[in-house]
Amino acid sequence: MTTFQVIFLGIVQGLTEFLPISSSAHLVLVPYLLKWDYPPVALVAALHFGTFLSLLVYFFPEVLKLLRGFALSFSKGRRSSAEEKLYIRLSWLIIIGTIPAVVAALLFKGQIENTFKAATVPSVFLLLTGVLLALVDTFSNPSLNMASLNPFKVLLIGAFQGLALLPGVSRSGATISAGLIVGLKRDEAARFSFLLSLPIVVGATILEISSLSFEGLSWGQFLIGVAVSALVGILCIHYFLKFLKRSRLIWFAIYCWLFGLFALLKIFVF
Repeated sequence: MTTFQVIFLGIVQGLTEFLPISSSAHLVLVPYLLKWDYPPVALVAALHFGTFLSLLVYFFPEVLKLLRGFALSFSKGRRSSAEEKLYIRLSWLIIIGTIPAVVAALLFKGQIENTFKAATVPSVFLLLTGVLLALVDTFSNPSLNMASLNPFKVLLIGAFQGLALLPGVSRSGATISAGLIVGLKRDEAARFSFLLSLPIVVGATILEISSLSFEGLSWGQFLIGVAVSALVGILCIHYFLKFLKRSRLIWFAIYCWLFGLFALLKIFVF
């Protein structure tokens, strides 16, 4: 791959990992539509590691509180503050919410990997992501914050995250939608969605790095991919959370429909 292609895909990953428009679909469809080679495993790993760094940097204070909360949950006889109690609960809720995606990945690993081999699959699932976003945007009445979450609500959000293993089903779109279904405000649903993604992104990055092959990619390009996706990801998280406080998800549903239809027309007509 050329350095320009690495930078371009880094921008794509940084945007689409956090916007509810499916990074997996874009990493399949963008190279296909532009007639580029599919990104090598090393580049995919670099881009995912970059967006993991985005989450870690942007939510660093909250990540520390979650880690401390998890550790405090094993402390006996210590009186915790209200904030500490919240993060003790959230740390365990994130663990609970991660279980459905882990189970789905273990049970259906082969079938999921096969869905990445054709451009048609992510195009169709992108259209379905748009339908999901439009439905929850129209019929949900969100008003709660993360303190209202309980294990049952989090398992539902986690189940939606499991569906996002399929290319074209946006992970952030699915989990934000589930958050809205259980009553979270849009920005709160997005914050929990991003925090919930940390264990999954870490696991996926470790698996990709464990089978890393630098065929078709230099170390310099690998580092450029990490840096670009990380920087764009930080900016995207910041402005997306601001956007959700004053606007709706329907615009992302429209984008999913337009891009999905364009990809299908390109595959079957042009």
